[in-house]
Amino acid sequence: MGFLLFTAYAPMGSFGETAVGEQRMSWPRPGRSAVFGLVAAALGIERTDEAAHRSMETGLYYASKTYAAGRPFVDFHTAQTPKARRGQTYPTRREELKATDLHTVLSRREWRADVYFMVSLWPRSEDAIDLEVIAKALRYPEFSLYLGRKSAPFGLPLNPIIVEAPSFMEAFENHEHGEEEAVLKHIKRIGNATHAAIAFDEDAPGAPRDYRVERRRDAVVSRTRWQFMDRSECVVLLKDSEE
Repeated sequence: MGFLLFTAYAPMGSFGETAVGEQRMSWPRPGRSAVFGLVAAALGIERTDEAAHRSMETGLYYASKTYAAGRPFVDFHTAQTPKARRGQTYPTRREELKATDLHTVLSRREWRADVYFMVSLWPRSEDAIDLEVIAKALRYPEFSLYLGRKSAPFGLPLNPIIVEAPSFMEAFENHEHGEEEAVLKHIKRIGNATHAAIAFDEDAPGAPRDYRVERRRDAVVSRTRWQFMDRSECVVLLKDSEE
């Protein structure tokens, strides 16, 4: 079976939890909706194309392997925005600032420095988007790609590759054995390389027996309305590679 794997490394990244007030905290790894949003951007899918996003949501399995969860830090933001009105949209930031009813919003946002993940996608249904198409899009994306927020560009090429393996767990393992020595040295240099974890869809076939279940609100309901619902995500902690 074919599994698409790609690298997700950035000097800074953020993987938003549910935002409450001015606190915008981050999970230690990207969520399912963030990965599918990344793929959609690479393919040139607009947020308003609900059918395309729904097809991706129902057509693909997802898993991610954490090599380095990064060092957390928090910054403080102030921004001016117009008051929300039903039916009123602003195509650009310039148009927002032309509004006469600007008010100031405050937020504290958590980031993670030096994050390094490997992501895997594979078909959930027969009509799922072809993995080769996704791989090509990740090499030559239609829209700019970033890891969680627009101010978090990638620090390495995504280097998508399709691996044949019986399960996603073995796909991760086989790909790691083929990694270049320079890449593995980089993972160790940024730290936390020996405490890897793999997160995956609850119904993913080929899952290991021992795992914990976490709840995340990152199943896409509507990209246009920015609505998400809860889902269960399984996490398996891997043994220290140096033991």
